[in-house]
Amino acid sequence: MKINKEYIYSFPNASFTLRVIQHLRNQYQPYLDSVAVINLIDRWLVKICLRNFIPAELAENLQAFLKEMGVCDQPSLKVINALARLEAGESPTSVMNRYQVVVVVHGQPETEEIEIFRDQIVDRLGYCPQNMA
Repeated sequence: MKINKEYIYSFPNASFTLRVIQHLRNQYQPYLDSVAVINLIDRWLVKICLRNFIPAELAENLQAFLKEMGVCDQPSLKVINALARLEAGESPTSVMNRYQVVVVVHGQPETEEIEIFRDQIVDRLGYCPQNMA
């Protein structure tokens, strides 16, 4: 069986995204190569890159979990290029400036960075938009 090494899913809000990141940290940490989290206006996009040696059963469980939480996504060319530059080692700040996307996390999955980002947006707006809930 061929195992997918990359998954790109979108999630409707920060809570779902945080739950996915926590699940990755708890269950898949040894198999993760990198995780990128991008906040788009209407959703959160998560790209997961796995190492080659993940057992097939774990890969199937991960895919089932991702499908339950979100939707497999085919991002725009701009976002695909931004993700590729991140994978090539370009800094998140440089990628954000070049492609005008909000890179919240890149590398090992961190819930703290997502929570800080969400709190800053809510504080600045004075209310909690639906995708930040």
